[in-house]
Parts: sequence; C-alpha cells; structure tokens
Amino acid sequence: MINLSRKSQQVLFFAGVGAGAALTHLLVVLNLVNHFAIEPLLANLIAFFIAFNVSYLGHRYLSFSHLENKKQLSLPHFFLVASSAGALNELLYFLLLKYSSVHYLLALVVVLGLVAIYSFLLSRFWACR
Repeated sequence: MINLSRKSQQVLFFAGVGAGAALTHLLVVLNLVNHFAIEPLLANLIAFFIAFNVSYLGHRYLSFSHLENKKQLSLPHFFLVASSAGALNELLYFLLLKYSSVHYLLALVVVLGLVAIYSFLLSRFWACR
C-alpha cells in the first residue's frame, strides 16, 4: 500500500470529494434541463444546493477528518465558503451563457473548475484551518 503524507492524502480526498460534488452538480443540471425543461441558470442554482450536501459531508468525513480532535469543520464557515462559491459559480455561469456561444454543459464544466480552485483555497486557509 502507498503511504501518503497527510497533506497529499488531504489533497486527494479534497479532489475526490470535489469531483463527486461537481459530478453531482453536473448531473442534476443535465437532468433538470433535459427532463424537466428548466433553464440552465435555475438548474444550476438547484444543483448547487444538492451538491453542497455531497461536498460538506465528504469534506467533513474525508478531506478534513483530521480536525476531529482540534477545531471541528465549522458548518457556518463551510456554508459561507460554499455560498460565496455558489454566488461566484452563478455569476460566471450567467456571464458565459449570456456573452458566449459555449454549450451550457461546457460552460458549467469551466465554471466548476474555476470555482473549485477558489473553494479549495478559501477552505484550506480559512474555513478548515
């Protein structure tokens, strides 16, 4: 078995949980748009709230599980990070949908990638110290 440092393990868990939340987000948008005829921007907002739960629970029990004996992963801090990331997500998605001809799913993938970087940095250095 490979022995990873705690930081390496944390980054891998963060990436895995983030990928799971992003995939959840993407699939919810895809289903809402294609099966329920909901506009992509509204579907994105609904998907954010669903993916938030995947993200919080995954990070709480995997990415930042080492905080159990120290500072707990603060739900209010995590929610502020996720809310600001959600607002940034919605703004960037709106701008791409309105001012480019990029397909809504490709635009969402780009936005989710950019927001993931923002979210990791804010989580790492503020919400989950």
